[in-house]
Amino acid sequence: MLKNKSLLYGLGTGLILGAVLLQLMNAVAPASTAASKQPEAGQAPEEMDRIRLKEVASTYFNVYDKNQKLYDQPQVDAMIAQKLQEERDKQAAQPQSAAPDKETYIYVSKGMGAAQVADLLQQSGVIADRTAFVDTMKQKQLNDKIVSGLHVFKGAQELTQVIANLTTQ
Repeated sequence: MLKNKSLLYGLGTGLILGAVLLQLMNAVAPASTAASKQPEAGQAPEEMDRIRLKEVASTYFNVYDKNQKLYDQPQVDAMIAQKLQEERDKQAAQPQSAAPDKETYIYVSKGMGAAQVADLLQQSGVIADRTAFVDTMKQKQLNDKIVSGLHVFKGAQELTQVIANLTTQ
């Protein structure tokens, strides 16, 4: 035990000094952070100017200008429903002859299969039946022949025209 006596004195002294320094740091740190958060803590709200009051209040609250309109959820839902109805009315009023002249661009990346391409085509409105496209591609054994790149579809096309567009340059 005598061999370790100086080691034990050193460890004990180090622990005591560390604890004292930690207590000292804890005692000094909160005073400096409290001062930085509340630089003008003694100042009343009536004494602050408008900008400073807004800055102090925004640390704890959502602060909005008086003229800014705020909506609650039922009001937002009603506005969205109204806008959707207006858009439906606009689409119903437009002539249907504009749809065939529409151009649709589809980008097929390398390695896409017939099922993935069918999903793209159905989402864009080029084909109506996804399973018919996939079945036709399997029957003609064209799953590996789909050319990657940008494909343009003009107006309404038949399934054979769509397949020919996808499998040729």
